[in-house]
Amino acid sequence: MSRVPPPSNSAPPIESDGTDRAVTDKRILRGEATRDRVLDAAERCFAADGFDAVSIRQIAAEAEVTLGVVGFHSKSKRELFRTVLARRVEPLNIARRERLAALMASKEGLTVHGLVDAYLTPYLEYASGGDPQWRAYAALIARIVSDDRYYREVRDLYDPVALEYMEAFETLYPNAAKKDLATLLTLTVSSLLSIVASRERISGLSHEAIPSTPLDYRTVLVDFCAGGIERALAGG
Repeated sequence: MSRVPPPSNSAPPIESDGTDRAVTDKRILRGEATRDRVLDAAERCFAADGFDAVSIRQIAAEAEVTLGVVGFHSKSKRELFRTVLARRVEPLNIARRERLAALMASKEGLTVHGLVDAYLTPYLEYASGGDPQWRAYAALIARIVSDDRYYREVRDLYDPVALEYMEAFETLYPNAAKKDLATLLTLTVSSLLSIVASRERISGLSHEAIPSTPLDYRTVLVDFCAGGIERALAGG
């Protein structure tokens, strides 16, 4: 069993360091914390009211900072909007690429079920991790996908990994039209976003309590989407 070494008394705490580096480190930490607060506030505001209805003043009030602080971290509302999306997309893209690489390297090889699971599960896991900001992001991204105005601005965040998965599907269905693959992937993503952003109707229709996290829907969601893809591409 490893032991945590006792704290050393040789180095003074950062508060009493008195060096330029200590002051710089403290400022960086404060700046990062403030940036996160601004992004969290913007994410909540955009999710609740939509991009058009939200003002920088509203975001500043939600974050409990001045307008100047918001401006320091982003030159415009549009840039702030993109940054809010990018910080969620980056870890998702990493996780999806890692799972795709693992599938391609596995003995079983690529399957429709495996590809769908690899693409959907990282989002389910993040959304089920207990961070309330991911719920806000889920509501926000659900807004975006239903409005084509945003696509040209954010496609470079989402499309590169989606295209990698489409190429993987093409190895299984070499005769499938790209339009069909794109349609099926879009429908799959729509199902994912719906199950994360809102599940109350499931409870209303079934008269049963909904599972505690979106990840609890993983099996039925993956089976539903994979089965639909296989049926649609049969003979492709």
